[in-house]
Amino acid sequence: MSKEIGVDIVEFADIKERISDKFIKRILSNRELERYNKITNEQRKLEYIAGRFAAKEAYTKVYKKFLTPLNFVDVEILTDEFGAPYIESKYMPEDIVKVSISHSKNYVIAMCIKE
Repeated sequence: MSKEIGVDIVEFADIKERISDKFIKRILSNRELERYNKITNEQRKLEYIAGRFAAKEAYTKVYKKFLTPLNFVDVEILTDEFGAPYIESKYMPEDIVKVSISHSKNYVIAMCIKE
């Protein structure tokens, strides 16, 4: 069985320049937005939105072969009870695509693997 991999890296400065209500509503689902709004630390908010953006970009690279438009709000990057990210999406069952997100001082990287 072949696996497909999608990777995306985002610079925090780029996301910081783009953050607006319109950008946030285009990227985050209602559940993600609810969690985002509970974050009080501005740096953590930036990490959260950048991580979700990178993960969804990585997901689109795995999904692209299906040739149908993908809406970011229909792809949710949630966390389990241990804080590990997972994907819920109307496009593919959640157990098919795994996601990992990692932050450094200036960048966030996300990788999705379709099993």
